[in-house]
Amino acid sequence: MLPEKLLNLPCFLYEIEGAYYYLGKWICKECTDTDATDCAVMYKMCRSGQEEPDTNLYFQKIRAYSDFALEVPYNPAKIKSDIAALIGGLSEKAAGSLETQVLHFEEDLKKYC
Repeated sequence: MLPEKLLNLPCFLYEIEGAYYYLGKWICKECTDTDATDCAVMYKMCRSGQEEPDTNLYFQKIRAYSDFALEVPYNPAKIKSDIAALIGGLSEKAAGSLETQVLHFEEDLKKYC
């Protein structure tokens, strides 16, 4: 299932129904940082256009923004419940879009890290 998959992946920035969220094993938090969301848009565009060097650049930038978004203290129970609630409230279309983004992240994580 998607919540468990996210809880086993490093943090990344995902677009869900027009909003952006940092999701991963250490975080579930909405992103309001315009620079980070702009990188997410550029990453998606470069990935769609198969522009390898730029895709890697924006992937790495998003990873850095995601690491800086982490909050202390780490509360795994809250993160797990927040991710489950967020995903549980998604439409089928939004859930499918998120699954595709997670798949792309996994592919690029193997490729660029």
